[in-house]
Amino acid sequence: MHAWLIAALVVSWVLVFALAGALVVLIKQHGTLIMYQQDLDHRLEMSSFFEGKRAERGESGDVPHGAEMQGLPVGTPAPDFALQTLEGAERTLADYKGKPFVLAFFSDTCGYCKTMAPVIGQIDKKGRQLVLISHGDKESHEQMAAENKWHSDVLIEPEYDLMSAYMAMGTPAGYLIDDQGRIASPIALGADPVLDLLKADPMEPAEEEELVETGDDGQGNGHVPDTVLGTATHAPSGEQAGEGPQAAATGVATALRTKGLSESNVVRDGLPAGTIAPNFVLQDLDGQTHALVDYRGKRVLLVFSDTHCGPCEAVSPGLVELAEKNRKKLQVLMISRGDLEENKQKAEAFGFPFPVMRQKAWEISKLYGMFATPIAFLIDENGVIEKDVAVGPEPILELV
Repeated sequence: MHAWLIAALVVSWVLVFALAGALVVLIKQHGTLIMYQQDLDHRLEMSSFFEGKRAERGESGDVPHGAEMQGLPVGTPAPDFALQTLEGAERTLADYKGKPFVLAFFSDTCGYCKTMAPVIGQIDKKGRQLVLISHGDKESHEQMAAENKWHSDVLIEPEYDLMSAYMAMGTPAGYLIDDQGRIASPIALGADPVLDLLKADPMEPAEEEELVETGDDGQGNGHVPDTVLGTATHAPSGEQAGEGPQAAATGVATALRTKGLSESNVVRDGLPAGTIAPNFVLQDLDGQTHALVDYRGKRVLLVFSDTHCGPCEAVSPGLVELAEKNRKKLQVLMISRGDLEENKQKAEAFGFPFPVMRQKAWEISKLYGMFATPIAFLIDENGVIEKDVAVGPEPILELV
């Protein structure tokens, strides 16, 4: 009888361990299925976005996949990263500074990427370095690297955050990065264009297309000269119209006057509600880098401003109040133009509690389809523009 009891206990424990093992396997499989579903959802989302853009513009199917991607502007600081190589060593952007190199986005499930594999192994070790930011299985990459004798760094990105920060919504895609860690080429799409970057010369930030007919002040700031605007309606008490920087602070924004509009297909009245907000990477006034994707999960009020814009000054106190009252639910971001020191003085004078970043010309405004200040876009937690563009101080403050 005692033997039977021992046997029953042993069998019970064996069943317990077997069930526990089966449960662990099921949990792992479930996790794998979830990851696969997330990856599939992301790919479908990218495909739907591209197809939607084609449909909006009535493009034919002959347009190469990914042609809608504009990428980061030349001269933009390359978004930083901290990823591990296949050997387990951590690499950051700083590790590659000092010489131009090619940063390419790759995937072990991408057919076009796989066609690059043998060529990557033939890259001259003494030539320009190729750094692959790849998504997929580490063992699959290790096998591919061994079979094709790669000597390029392969950094595995678990998610798509970095790929999104570089505005590369497909693979293969890449940039030439200069010795200072700046974008030195337009985004290259496809295996051959990416590999061609290995022999390309780094580009300097291009002179922006002349978009502005300069007004009487000759500055071409994207807003009508003060003499045209007339009396200020938002000047503080004690200030007379025409006196001080508030003299041009009327209750409406002043639109940019452009050349050759009939010859251009650039959107100039703002991206509509429902559009995925274009990502950007800019430095704030203290040199810290910000990307729009950093604020996913929180609503963003994106404001375009200028240091020589009266209405921009008029809306500033309201933006400060708005940011402080809604700090838990809303992130205010300002993209400004003008001199660095002038922007610092303005930010200090108004006590801006939010990041102020500078665009060199109109490169970010171009992405958002409107060359004017002040204007603002309300972006939801998923990075989609909630409402049509708000133009002028009062509409901006009423946008939230």
